[in-house]
Amino acid sequence: MRTERFFVPSEWIALQAKAFSIPAGPLHKQIVQVLRMKSGNAISLLPNNGTEIECQITDITRNAITGTITKLKTISPIKPHVIVCAAITKRDTFEWMLQKCTELGASAFIPLHTDRTIKKTPEVHKRWSEIVKEASEQSGRSTIPAIAEPTTFAKALKATQTSARIVFHEEGEENKLPILQKTMDIAVFIGPEGGFSPEEIDLAKTNNVHIVKIGTLVMRAETAAIVACAKLLT
Repeated sequence: MRTERFFVPSEWIALQAKAFSIPAGPLHKQIVQVLRMKSGNAISLLPNNGTEIECQITDITRNAITGTITKLKTISPIKPHVIVCAAITKRDTFEWMLQKCTELGASAFIPLHTDRTIKKTPEVHKRWSEIVKEASEQSGRSTIPAIAEPTTFAKALKATQTSARIVFHEEGEENKLPILQKTMDIAVFIGPEGGFSPEEIDLAKTNNVHIVKIGTLVMRAETAAIVACAKLLT
């Protein structure tokens, strides 16, 4: 039987005392009312620092779920460190992209406002953070990908200048990825529904960014992001 995994604040965990306490709130409700867990059940708690803490519930009250820590595991970080710089698309497709790229191992996301972005979003939606957290729990990750504040294509290029940068675009060389190492930080750029503008592609070329075409067919934006992560992380 699969052990349920939950990201929690580090202050809920007392490593020296080998104990934990989950106060009343959304997670308490999920464990008690949705999952109907009982005293004696095993859970894993994740403080989002690369460790997974195996625990056993010993007591459940209205105010808290408490228990003991049975084992602490350190999980190796996902490599390479892939930053998905993706143009914001329609709500359902962008959220689906966040979920699937998280499951594949993306380390961070930079939402982009590009020349052809239809709906510009000034800040990170709370729902985006929930999606990547739940996807991280489900997929066995020990850390949650960071989501940066939405920014422009030009600013994202500058922010990732120390990374190996790849723009996936139909003008690029087909399946011609640069030589990459597991130790690298890699930033992949995915355009909106209408693709990157000629001016944006020229800017990428000026900044010595690799332009690569994935396969022979034109993919939807969210599909391209998922295929890019799969190529780099699997």
